[in-house]
Amino acid sequence: MAGFAWFQDGSSYPADDLANWLSVMTPRGTLKHLFTSTSQFLANSDQTTRTIAVGSGNALIGGTPGGATWAWSPAVTLSVPAASTTNPRKDLIVARLTTKTADGSNGLAVELIQGTPAATPAAPTRPNNAVALCVVDVPKSSTTFTLTVVRTTGQYADQAAYAGGCVAIDWGGTLPAASAFPVGFTLYDYGTNQRWVRRDNSTWFTADPGPWKACTPQNVQAKDGTNVTVTGALYVRESSNGWELSGQLGFSPSKDLDTLTTPALLPSGITRPTQNTYGASGQTYGTTSAGGVGRLALMTNGTVEYGNDGNIANLYINEQFSKSPWNS
Repeated sequence: MAGFAWFQDGSSYPADDLANWLSVMTPRGTLKHLFTSTSQFLANSDQTTRTIAVGSGNALIGGTPGGATWAWSPAVTLSVPAASTTNPRKDLIVARLTTKTADGSNGLAVELIQGTPAATPAAPTRPNNAVALCVVDVPKSSTTFTLTVVRTTGQYADQAAYAGGCVAIDWGGTLPAASAFPVGFTLYDYGTNQRWVRRDNSTWFTADPGPWKACTPQNVQAKDGTNVTVTGALYVRESSNGWELSGQLGFSPSKDLDTLTTPALLPSGITRPTQNTYGASGQTYGTTSAGGVGRLALMTNGTVEYGNDGNIANLYINEQFSKSPWNS
């Protein structure tokens, strides 16, 4: 039987009712604490006054005794305690759920929890019913400090935000385990601008290409043994559907390769095919004359392989390689 909701006309619903409704309607998997957006609780430091200004924001605090709770905090300014003279320290800024305000709404208290100085300091434990906002690194005997945002960056793996119409994270290109989320769940990685859907085989799928990443050019050797310098710029990006290569590589001196070479390496963070995957791309023979087509491949070891018959000066690449059960 399909579920439904019914609201009684003329009734006022307190914050708890809204929070319970949101917690039911928002599948979250392991992401139990949610910020309203990625632009709330923004923090800025003032080294002169040794303070941190934290902007206002809303958060859905999960895991509370009565279920999830929606709460709000105004902007605040916090003071950073003086540094230890013996060891560095890590402080933690959190937004902690407080008792109801006079109008019956839920409140958040933004506060700094001072850490313990140590040779290798650790941030204090995040309290129950709270979200972590920033970690403050305080060097020993220092009048300055460093502020690191941790709202949705993976240091606290149960925190996320709403962005792009989805639950969103920015974990530096990594994703939480898909098995912890329901089939069909959509997760938005706003660092790579990709929407990922949880498939029924407990994997993530995206049709959105990730950001372009630079390959590393590699010098090669010509047919006659001459060392050829490879310059230029070659970029790669990928989605669950395939890889794209785009750019131009220059070969100096222009020589007849007449063998398979490795003019570039794939960067880290790009998946290697499980089988060598081949395509073709345009090239210029010699220094001025028109060229033809050479063989181009993505190899399982992360190299970009190229081969041609003729003297090559420039290689122009705009190539797509499809993923399939054969090579992914």
